[in-house]
Amino acid sequence: MMTAKNGKKGYELEELLRAYFIRAGVYAVRGVPLRIDGDDLTDVDIWLYERPTGSSRRRQIVDAKSKTKPKAVERLFWTKGLYELLEVEGAYIATTDTRPLLKEMSRRLGLSVLDGADIKRMADSDRVLLPNRISEEEMLTKIRDFDKSRRTKETQNAYGDLKAALIDRFGGGTVNRALEHVAGFADALVFCHPKSNGAEVNLRLLYVAASISAIALDFSLTKVSFKSADERRRTMLNVIRYGEEDESRGLEKVRIATALIERYAPNGSAVAQSVSQAIKLDFSKIPAEIIADHILKNLKSDGLFRLARSLELRAFSADLLGFDDLPAEEKSFLGVLLDFSGIDRSSVAEGWVSSVAAKQVGKSIESAVVEDIGPLFDQPKSEDETSG
Repeated sequence: MMTAKNGKKGYELEELLRAYFIRAGVYAVRGVPLRIDGDDLTDVDIWLYERPTGSSRRRQIVDAKSKTKPKAVERLFWTKGLYELLEVEGAYIATTDTRPLLKEMSRRLGLSVLDGADIKRMADSDRVLLPNRISEEEMLTKIRDFDKSRRTKETQNAYGDLKAALIDRFGGGTVNRALEHVAGFADALVFCHPKSNGAEVNLRLLYVAASISAIALDFSLTKVSFKSADERRRTMLNVIRYGEEDESRGLEKVRIATALIERYAPNGSAVAQSVSQAIKLDFSKIPAEIIADHILKNLKSDGLFRLARSLELRAFSADLLGFDDLPAEEKSFLGVLLDFSGIDRSSVAEGWVSSVAAKQVGKSIESAVVEDIGPLFDQPKSEDETSG
């Protein structure tokens, strides 16, 4: 339902901007919740993840407002504060305002502005909006309708939590949460009637969760891009098991808990040692090798980023492609995530059989992204690009 604060024009602007960034080779997510200590504070209109070079990554946020009298100056200060709070690498403000003052102020604040002229160029171009794609609002409507039929908000909450992980401990923490949601959506899909609304919703969200898993794994690997193969593998295993690149950091909470047991429990030393050994054994049983070895042996350096972008497109395609009809690389990666989660691949495949239209669209979906739309306006360069 449209509200006064987030009306149709605002949604249309965000969809236009997301399409532009996707066309420009960036991974883009709309409506990312900012939660601190369990409280929903605000939403990031668009969250961006970019791969400017082989060894660098850039996260940016976009504040988009479409109003008759946009308070663009105030939004600049608000966006600057959010940019610093989230510790991302860049921020945009997109506004219908066209005053030259905005460019100067944004320069001083270290922000980028997409003003009314930039937005008009995007809107007038016939190469920006992606064909055969549902909007975020249509996705949310499908999810709400599915939840309503079950008298719950479980799927809505899961989708919100999945997106919130993009700005809450992004990296290893995101990997853990995204993999949990992969398992959750896949399990829900298996128990839905094939080709039902529930099956469609859970397959779409499964693709979203898999794509977020891919970019979070990509970000984690960037930190060890120049290390040996053994070190990269060890880092990936730690990320999947503990949510941290380093095992010692991942086990920090375990050490704190066992120290308290040792100090306060009867026969504390023996109990603490037993608990510590049992937890470490459980962690070692997590089959992280399934994912790590597949990625390191079968994907090129940009493989995870490409998979993230293509799976996101599958999730929002109007004609939904089933698991069995995915291209080999996407199907293999998603299959590995299902194996890790203990979900039967064939059961997921049976949940949604692709239509003829979906198969036709599926073959052209990659070309719709890699098509060069041209420089509609100058984009800021990363430090790596300017120094190189």
